[in-house]
Amino acid sequence: MVTGRSLSALSVLLVCLAGLAGCGSGKNTAAAASCDAPGVTANEVKVGLLIPDTGVGADSLRPGRAGVAARFAVQNAAGGVNGRRIDYQWRDDQGLPTTNLVVSRELVEQENVFGVLEMTAVAAGGADYLAAQGVPVVGIAVQPVWSKYRNMFSASYNDGAVDTFGRYVKAHGGTKAVVLSTRIAAGFSSDAALQKKASFEAAGIPVTMATIDESPTPQQIDQVARQILAANIDTISGSISTEDTALIMIAARRLGAPLKVVLSGADAVSTGMLQRYGAQIAGLTTAGSILPIQIKSPASDAYHAAMAEYSPDLQDPDQTVGLVGYVDADIFIRGLQAAGPCPTRKSFIAGLRAVKNYTAGGLVSAVDFDRDFGRTAVCAAFTAVNSAGTGLDVVDPNYCGQRLPD
Repeated sequence: MVTGRSLSALSVLLVCLAGLAGCGSGKNTAAAASCDAPGVTANEVKVGLLIPDTGVGADSLRPGRAGVAARFAVQNAAGGVNGRRIDYQWRDDQGLPTTNLVVSRELVEQENVFGVLEMTAVAAGGADYLAAQGVPVVGIAVQPVWSKYRNMFSASYNDGAVDTFGRYVKAHGGTKAVVLSTRIAAGFSSDAALQKKASFEAAGIPVTMATIDESPTPQQIDQVARQILAANIDTISGSISTEDTALIMIAARRLGAPLKVVLSGADAVSTGMLQRYGAQIAGLTTAGSILPIQIKSPASDAYHAAMAEYSPDLQDPDQTVGLVGYVDADIFIRGLQAAGPCPTRKSFIAGLRAVKNYTAGGLVSAVDFDRDFGRTAVCAAFTAVNSAGTGLDVVDPNYCGQRLPD
């Protein structure tokens, strides 16, 4: 828990550090009283959250709810947005597109929410419906549909390949790679893996593809490690979790595989992983638009304070998915602010789309929600576990490449 400061002072500090427009609550209840948009009252804005609490992807994505809860709680403690507190309702979409559509309709038609957060890999299930209703959506853009509808917002996209990762691997001595994906029904893991494959091949690095379960067995991990050794592979990458990447890395090193680069996705190495594996995962590298929250900064201090105060049940707040949930909630708050004192769904979408240089106070690389809509970023922050396995080093905060042709 955070100590030594009042709740109100903490709340104001967190809101300011989140990069919002001003540090006051922006109360305007006189204007708010006449507003009649769905989910908007004089004192409240209702928001929906879709996340798999059961089924495919639940274990990986569940921490996102803690981040959402913390960020909204910070805003509410500071007076909300224009005097309205944010009340969110969540639904389990079970990691299934059909269920995602069902619960999308439930939130809009029964709960009367103003907008929706999607901490899920199957947002395409309800995307057509939400677009037709003009409902603002913020979330994790892991499917092509995020590049189709302009009511959908994300801090980063995964639509199209870039040569950034191939360039990085080649610059660090990688010559032959295995690219791993998981057997996930939604297919987003294999799509991301194919983009990594294209990136490596653009740099002249031959690629072997391999697939594992979402929670691989020790036998699967050993099998992949032996494949890496037999093929003299020196680079491990793909679209599996950083934890599973670490386990395969450890197994391959034990067999004597000549690893030069181990590149996971954006899910940064957590404090818990450092404690469990230490020097065994030295050199494990992650890349993404979000700098690991373990690196101390005013923004990371604000995040940690918020999680300790409002989501203490999340044992490891340094999990990237928790941070992504926090940022997605912050984006939604920014959209409410851009919508004005009497928000409508239309003004939210138009207002947020016009926002440039959004960084969530330093948590993400700068985003222009119009210019960057639907485009995979060509630059990423690369961070690696230090040689002692006790912390993270920033290898390059802004390593850039180019987009590859479709």
